[in-house]
Amino acid sequence: MKKVISCVLLMLILTSNALALEVPTDTVVQNLNGSQQAIKTFTVSPEQDPAALIEEPFELEGYLYTFADIVKSENSVEETQIHTEVITVETTKDDLALILEQLKPTIEYDDGRFQGTLALDHTSLNTVAAGYATKNYTVTETKTIGQLDRNDMSYVPATTIKNGKTLSLANVEWQVTGTDLVGEALMPSQYQAVATYSAKASYQAATGYVTTAEYVGDVTHEGVESVTYVLTYIGTKANHKGADAAQVGAFFADHFPWILGGIVLICAAVGGTLLVCRRKAVVKAECEADETEENEEDQEA
Repeated sequence: MKKVISCVLLMLILTSNALALEVPTDTVVQNLNGSQQAIKTFTVSPEQDPAALIEEPFELEGYLYTFADIVKSENSVEETQIHTEVITVETTKDDLALILEQLKPTIEYDDGRFQGTLALDHTSLNTVAAGYATKNYTVTETKTIGQLDRNDMSYVPATTIKNGKTLSLANVEWQVTGTDLVGEALMPSQYQAVATYSAKASYQAATGYVTTAEYVGDVTHEGVESVTYVLTYIGTKANHKGADAAQVGAFFADHFPWILGGIVLICAAVGGTLLVCRRKAVVKAECEADETEENEEDQEA
C-alpha cells in the first residue's frame, strides 16, 4: 500500500515540474565572492510574461536555490529589402500623357512590418483594352461616270468595291456636260453620272484601357525581435530532511484533492481484494468441514 502511494506521488511531482517552465537557452552555476548562484538565460518573444519564467525554489547539486533577480534586454532588428508593388489605373484612351496623370511619382508602403517609399518604374507600364464593344458605321464611295451620250442607268454599275468591301448603289445624279444646236434650240448631247455607293459595316472598339504599373524601392523593418531575460537564483546548502518535508508538504497542500481521490480509489481496490480473499477463505473452510463430517459418518457405518 505504501509503495503504491509513493509511486503515485512521485509521478505527480515529476509531471508538475516538467510542465512548469520553458527551457532556458543557457544555465550557469557559479560561486561569485562566496555567493552560490544559478543563472538561467531565456530568449523569448516580446509578448512573453517574464513572471512565468521564475521558478519555485529548486535543488541542484546539493544546493537549494531561490529566486533573487531578473534582468531584461531587448534584441532589436533592422532589415532592408527591395519591394515591388503593382497597381492599376483605368483611362478612356490609350494615351501616355493621360495615363501618367493617373499615376503618382512615388507612393508610401506600409504592410505593418516593412515601411518605405516606392518610386514609379516608367519602363514597367503595360496598357491593354479593358473590354470591347461593337460599333456600326456606313462606308460610302462616290464615282463620276462621264462622256455619256444619254442619261441611261445602264451606264451606271449597281455595285462597286472599296477596301475589299462591296458597296451598293444608293443614289445617281445626272449632269449635262455638253449641248448641240437642234434647230433653233440647244439640246443636251453629253452627260455624266455622279453615283453614290454605300454599305453598312462594324468594328470592335475598346470600351476603355487598363494600365499596370510597378513601384519599386527599399523598405525597412525596425523593432524588437526578441527579449532576453537573465534570472539569478541564490543557493544555500540543502537540508534534505527539511527540504524533502517542505516539498512533500507543499505538494500535499497544492494537490490535496487529487491525492485524496487517489487514496480513496486505492483503498477501494485494496478493500475489494481483501473481501474477495476473505470470501475464498470462508468457502474453503466450509468445504473442509463438510469433508470431515462425511469421513466421520463413513467410519461409524
